[in-house]
Amino acid sequence: MRGTNWLAIGASTSLGLIFITAGLGKLPVPTESYAIFSILPKPLLIPIFVKTVAFLLPRIELILGLLLIVGIGAKFMASFSSVLIAIFIFHNFWMITGGLGSEPCNCFGEYGKVILAEISVLEALYLDVGMLVLVSIILLYYPGNFFAIRPWFLRRR
Repeated sequence: MRGTNWLAIGASTSLGLIFITAGLGKLPVPTESYAIFSILPKPLLIPIFVKTVAFLLPRIELILGLLLIVGIGAKFMASFSSVLIAIFIFHNFWMITGGLGSEPCNCFGEYGKVILAEISVLEALYLDVGMLVLVSIILLYYPGNFFAIRPWFLRRR
């Protein structure tokens, strides 16, 4: 296996660990993890929307992280995660323009308080850009085709 393949596998594992940490951190108290709800206009805060996002996002992050680490459809999962990361970037820009750039982002929920000491919205934006770099590495160098279901470590050599 070439060195670039190992780089891509490392990028996939790193991105997967970020998503798993974020998903697990938001599971215990999901609605407190979303600072965006504090700056949205009240007519947009439809309770079913808030509950749906609070319920689905941690689970999507967990599944996405696990699939990226194991390598099942890694390129496809990386491209899906790029859409999610773009939403995070939009959210962070919105928070920064709203004057909340130094506020804690709560991106990692409870784990953010323990592991990362509450990163700010601006720092979360930097992390999101780094995540996009990881996605690019996965898309360019990950072994196998775009829809490969078999993990890299089970492929024939």
